[in-house]
Amino acid sequence: MSKSVGKSVVRVDAYEKATGRAKYMDDLCDRSALIAKICHSTIAHGFVKSIETGLAEAIPGVVTYATLEKVLRNLLREGVPIKDLGIILETLVDSLSQGRDIDAATEQVRGALARTITRRFCEDGQLRVVTLDAEVEKKIIASLTRNEQGVYLAMGPDLMQQIVGQLAEQMRKFSDLSQTPIILVSQVIRGYFSKMITQFYPNVYVLSFNEITNTVQIQALGNITDQTAAQAQRRAVNA
Repeated sequence: MSKSVGKSVVRVDAYEKATGRAKYMDDLCDRSALIAKICHSTIAHGFVKSIETGLAEAIPGVVTYATLEKVLRNLLREGVPIKDLGIILETLVDSLSQGRDIDAATEQVRGALARTITRRFCEDGQLRVVTLDAEVEKKIIASLTRNEQGVYLAMGPDLMQQIVGQLAEQMRKFSDLSQTPIILVSQVIRGYFSKMITQFYPNVYVLSFNEITNTVQIQALGNITDQTAAQAQRRAVNA
């Protein structure tokens, strides 16, 4: 200790800083990482009545806490684990930069979580599901309507009653097998169909084909069909 008193001591990090080899926080941060910014109140002991996020949301790549919370709630509501937060954030930033709304962004995140969703619902390498007939899916797609608030499903009462009624029969198959009820549909209608069908069957999970990895064997226990169209075809044949 006494040998150093009154003498110039070389800093341990001097060489790295002088040669430009020193690592700072900006060097350690991945360029694709989500950066959090804390906004402190300018009023001591004040109450936050509202937060204007319009300017921040207008910047490409910015994800507000409110937006992230909504997406995470959407995933958890439908039984999707959120432990792969890195994938969720990366996909969410990419989706929002393309101008997608919360619901569309959620669907894109679900697609990126295909492995997680497959592990969550697959049992012994198999996935037992109920599917929708192609004609039923076409009618559902035709029922999608856009307004100022976004896109919603305006399905006719006859088609809705058919789907709900047939699904009641399929539910018994899942119950006999002690399996989680799963409906497998196309990505285009998954979110809208899930919101509609869970009003009648809260324990049903709706998945899309792009959320299931190709290593899984899919077993269809049943198929929801358009019975009205089938009856019309039979009448035409008999005539």
